[in-house]
Amino acid sequence: MGNSASNNYWTGNGNLWLEDKEFEKIKSFECKAVYEWEDVPNGLTTDRVLMGISYEGSFSYRKTDKNCNIILDLIFAEYAKGNVPDVNIVSKAYNKASGKTQRIKITNITFDELMLQKWEEKSVAEGEMPFKASFVEIL
Repeated sequence: MGNSASNNYWTGNGNLWLEDKEFEKIKSFECKAVYEWEDVPNGLTTDRVLMGISYEGSFSYRKTDKNCNIILDLIFAEYAKGNVPDVNIVSKAYNKASGKTQRIKITNITFDELMLQKWEEKSVAEGEMPFKASFVEIL
C-alpha cells in the first residue's frame, strides 16, 4: 500500500509539441509570466500599476535525429533567411499517480539563441532552447 499523500506531488513528467510535432526526449521545460510594474506615489505609500506582461522560458532536451531536424528545419533555416516563423509550443505537465494534467499553449515565440552543434566524448548530446513569447493560453 502506497503513501497517498505522495501521489499529490508532480515529479517532472511532461510532453512538448513544437509546431504540432511532438518533441522527444525533453529533459526540462519552463515558461513564466514576467510582469512590468510602474510605482506611483499615493500619499505616504506607493501603488503599483501593471504596465505590461511578457513571457519567457526554455526547454532542454537530449538530442536525437528527430528533434535535431525539427529545430534545424523550422528555426535555423528560416532565421538564416531573415524570416521569423510563427512558432508555437504546447506543453503538458502531468501527475502520473493522480492522472491530473495541465496544458498551456505558447504563441508568437522568438528564440534567443540556437546551439548549432555541441558534443562531448562519451556523453549524450543535449541542447537548450531559451525563448520569449507574447501570448500564453491555459488549455
